[in-house]
Amino acid sequence: MKEIFDNYVKNSFGEEKQAIFKFKQFEMNYRNYFPANKDDAVLDIGVGRGEMLSCYAEWGYKNYLGIDISPSTIKFCKSLGLNCELVEDSGLYLKKHQDKYKLITLIDVLEHIPREFVVEFLKCVRNALADDGVFIIQVPNLQAPDGQLHMYNDITHVAGYIEHSLAQVLITAGFEKFYFQGFEEFVNNNWKTKILKMLRNIYWKKVQLSRKINGNLNPEILNPVFSVIVKK
Repeated sequence: MKEIFDNYVKNSFGEEKQAIFKFKQFEMNYRNYFPANKDDAVLDIGVGRGEMLSCYAEWGYKNYLGIDISPSTIKFCKSLGLNCELVEDSGLYLKKHQDKYKLITLIDVLEHIPREFVVEFLKCVRNALADDGVFIIQVPNLQAPDGQLHMYNDITHVAGYIEHSLAQVLITAGFEKFYFQGFEEFVNNNWKTKILKMLRNIYWKKVQLSRKINGNLNPEILNPVFSVIVKK
């Protein structure tokens, strides 16, 4: 997988430019959880094309940083003037910065970490999170209909999650306060979006009814992507 990560921007995203639509999505889904003090240290792990870093900067956070193991993502983000750093081992970096960050974001990253390393990595995150800090995880939602499309869209994804399995690793890593939410991809409030949301809700109710009839697991969050908001 090293060959893929070394040139991750080109071979995973197809083009060297940011996905602008993510700015509104991140604002809608996550901005309310950001610290009120713009001088607080905030960290993004696994920067990708830097959309979250751009949000940090645009929202006025002066002490922000992104870290990544991929040279191509760091090179790309630095070309945009974003504050980021190439690291060989994200867990080791976190161990060296105990209680530093009021906010840590992990957007579309946890699914890349092999299962046997996940709990230890989350312990490292907890070590770097300040008291009353917030930790945001976003992953593909394998309890959603067609959740496999997000999971297997990237060959470097090695672990999949539903609410229960993600709760298992968080609790094992020492986190006690967290809750789940669906990631809302529709951010516009026009008539087209309203119709899509209405049709989506009807479809989700049919999925839940089918699972109930079959006596299957029947979680409420059916968004293709979901997140967990964790507090230390």
